Amino acid sequence: MVKLEDPSILERDAEDEFKHPLPQEHCEDGRVIYLARNDYGQFRRPVGVIRITDLDLAVSGDILRKSCIQAELYRAPEVILNVGYSYSADVWSLGVMLWDLIEESPLFKVDVLERVYEYDDQQHLGMITALLGAPPQSLLKQGDRTSLFYNVEGCLHNPDLIPTSFNFETTISNVSGEEKEMFINFVQKMIRWLPSERSTANELLKDPWLELDRH
Repeated sequence: MVKLEDPSILERDAEDEFKHPLPQEHCEDGRVIYLARNDYGQFRRPVGVIRITDLDLAVSGDILRKSCIQAELYRAPEVILNVGYSYSADVWSLGVMLWDLIEESPLFKVDVLERVYEYDDQQHLGMITALLGAPPQSLLKQGDRTSLFYNVEGCLHNPDLIPTSFNFETTISNVSGEEKEMFINFVQKMIRWLPSERSTANELLKDPWLELDRH
């Protein structure tokens, strides 16, 4: 999460909700369930310091846990597949979040129609596959939800969701040259299929990319 960049965004979305209400479900008991408004468009200006929220939901990562966590676009593959997660899921999220800070745009974009946020797990997995290649069978075999997205050969049910020309190089435009190469090397230590292959937070602190502004 980041601090609110511009309070006028709230006024804009309130007006948009009044003119174009998002879908609602009216329950028999009188309750109304509203579709969440999650798309606020691109950043209008730099947003500054990342702020961590939902601290009351924090749990110890010393044991493997199974539940749906993380904002959708930052969700680690082991969470999508319900393999079980630990601290390494946060390392994945950090790597993905860096695109919001450097490119002012998410790494994993989803289709948005008339400002209604549409998220699809299989589309997300397709984009991860374009970046990293096919997922390891060892990961797929552990997932409680694997069969929802993959066949027995480990291929996505809908291979058309794997985009072409989508890689680390093409998603980065605000840095170039040696710095871009160092950045890619940095994030590739975090964005990996297997949680066990991701660097720890302590290891990441020693990465050369973080030392660039100190010289």
